[in-house]
Amino acid sequence: MSLVQIYKALADETRLRILSVLTHGRYSVNELQDILRMGQSRVSRHLKLLTDAGLARVHREGTWAYYESVGEEGTEGIGRQLELIKLRREELPEAEEDENRRFLCLEKRRQKSRAFHDRIAPHWSKLREELIDEHVSAGIVEQLKGFDVIADLGCGAGEMITQLAPFAGRTIGVDSSPAMLEQAGRTLSCRPDGENGSVELRLGTLEHLPLADAEADGALLNMVLHHLADPPAVLQEVRRILAPGGKLLVCDLVRHDAEWMREKFGDQWLGFTQQELRQFLELANFEVMTIQPFNEKSRPGIILAAAHAPLSKGEEQ
Repeated sequence: MSLVQIYKALADETRLRILSVLTHGRYSVNELQDILRMGQSRVSRHLKLLTDAGLARVHREGTWAYYESVGEEGTEGIGRQLELIKLRREELPEAEEDENRRFLCLEKRRQKSRAFHDRIAPHWSKLREELIDEHVSAGIVEQLKGFDVIADLGCGAGEMITQLAPFAGRTIGVDSSPAMLEQAGRTLSCRPDGENGSVELRLGTLEHLPLADAEADGALLNMVLHHLADPPAVLQEVRRILAPGGKLLVCDLVRHDAEWMREKFGDQWLGFTQQELRQFLELANFEVMTIQPFNEKSRPGIILAAAHAPLSKGEEQ
């Protein structure tokens, strides 16, 4: 790419609007059509000019394609231009309307996921067994032992809560699906008195968690991230509710091409690479400890990431 290509690509209001949207995350052509109120051919033409100039790129999810800005991986000049768009996006034509429609786009993703989980809640425990075995669950528990308040975010039917609760002072399960929380309540009620410890179930979205700042010192996102409308935004919210020095575990799918999982498991994303998870966590101001395949024999593959919320300067000394 050349400077001429870059500045030609930037010298258009429509392409600046598209880049402004893409600096927030990944969006398909259809989603961009809805956000920008434009036809498919017009959106595609502008996307091609942006990708040819190195300002945007295609992110493949099996047969689906999403577009995103190049972010920090681009050249220094491109990075400066994208940062300028972020800082001055309110000057763009229809900026407020674009942003409102972008939020509606993300809400559509969330509603689709919520409807799926409400419908599948009675059968989720059995489906979950196809994705994660007890060795993985035991490894998660081992890494979160000893934390006083553990938040299981996207707790589903509550299987991990029953394993974490005996080792925590308090366990908080959060899910956006009322049916899933109802199922979690049934799971907990089936256990003998005294085995659940102090457990709370809270209804809420992961983008706006029903927890106070720094309320938890341990948090878990177990097979959740690939269902979310905006994974980086959720990780930033998790950072808010974790106390300084608190630990986050993310257990999820390794990137794969099994399209059938969208229908069977309601997946939004087909897993993640180690590099993607690291970027998401660092963007949310986590200190990454380890990211590695947990069980290479599992199908699809499982990846486990551990990260810390940074200590304040006073606590570091």
